[in-house]
Amino acid sequence: MAQTSLKIRLQGLECHFTWKLNYSRSKLQSLGETMIDISSREGVQCSWTGYLYNFLAYLHHALGSTEDTLQCLKKAEEAIRQNNPDDVELRLVVLYGNLAWVHYHQGELTESQTYVEKVGRLLRDNPSPCSGVVWGERAWTLNTFDVSKKKEALYCFWMALKEDPENKVLRCGYAMAFNKSVDRKDITPKLRSEMLEHLRIAKELDPEDLYITVMYLQRLAESGQVEEARKLANEVIEKTLDIYVSHDSSIDLARRTLERHPNSRQLKRHLGKCYKWKIFSLEEERNPMRHILIENAVNLYEEVVTLYPTSLAAKLDLSAMYKESGRVDRADKIFEDLLLKREGMEPQDLQRFYNWYAQHLFYAKQDASRSIDFHKKAAEIMLPTDQRDSSIHVLLSIVHNRGGRAEEIVDFLDGLDGEGQYFIQ
Repeated sequence: MAQTSLKIRLQGLECHFTWKLNYSRSKLQSLGETMIDISSREGVQCSWTGYLYNFLAYLHHALGSTEDTLQCLKKAEEAIRQNNPDDVELRLVVLYGNLAWVHYHQGELTESQTYVEKVGRLLRDNPSPCSGVVWGERAWTLNTFDVSKKKEALYCFWMALKEDPENKVLRCGYAMAFNKSVDRKDITPKLRSEMLEHLRIAKELDPEDLYITVMYLQRLAESGQVEEARKLANEVIEKTLDIYVSHDSSIDLARRTLERHPNSRQLKRHLGKCYKWKIFSLEEERNPMRHILIENAVNLYEEVVTLYPTSLAAKLDLSAMYKESGRVDRADKIFEDLLLKREGMEPQDLQRFYNWYAQHLFYAKQDASRSIDFHKKAAEIMLPTDQRDSSIHVLLSIVHNRGGRAEEIVDFLDGLDGEGQYFIQ
């Protein structure tokens, strides 16, 4: 097969290389860190491990590491074969597509052609099942690693379930995607009940999937069913830390587990989150010993930033801890450094940075004018996120209170969509 003809056939494959996952290098690195953390968790079982390694292989390829790419593809195949002993070849259709592309990029055209032909045979002999597999793996990829495409992920799961309605991996994936597709502010009692029901069914289908279990118990706690959530938490508490029932119990669990695994960067990051939740809780605001907790959080987040050097979230959390501890100058330095690097940020990260910086300027620096400037920058990024809603809310509050630059803000908000939707009421 001529190289040009092979390239055309490769472009027709359904796999990570053709799904237009066009992330920046910083985003690829961040995704890679997330998946490495997931794959290294002790005792965590899930039926989509093969999907995880398959996508991690693509990330390693995009970052230029051929050895890690092939190693992850090998792990992906092992996991898929273990989880799908009855129809394993069908489940490998996306992985074979990835292998075809990897060999092509290495100049191994014969090997690439072999995998292209394998995919072709599978599609000819099993068109409907293969379609379901492709929809499912694409859905899982979007659901787990691209929050801006959560609606598309939900649609992909729905299409996959049309082809394979009894597949427990797809049912569990749909439950996770459905829960992630709804913004917290839009959750009604009826919708919360529906979300819980999807998760309950998914948990019954795959009781060993800790991600489903954790998501289910968190929704139970949010809905007021705290005792049932606590009971469920006790069943899995030694297997995972991604559980929240109360601030103190979460901190205590994280500390005890970190004593057993002192070198785990995941545990340190999780303990930092627990500190943050407690520090900013209403009951903690009146605690005379709050400064001790803040100092512990500062020390921990300084280490977390060194362990996750590309993590925007870790740096922003550290800036918040610095502010709470009175070290505003150190928080300033973090924002100044990020400001210099903003050109390489993904739109969602940039929006988040602008929103946080705007709040920092207002509350820590008492610079209302520059704060408005950065809230406007966050609002200009047309992604439907909590950060954008927060910035628009601040700008609207300034207008309603007839604050400084109110007329300018009115013109700005009217110009966002050209219809003046923020002032129709």
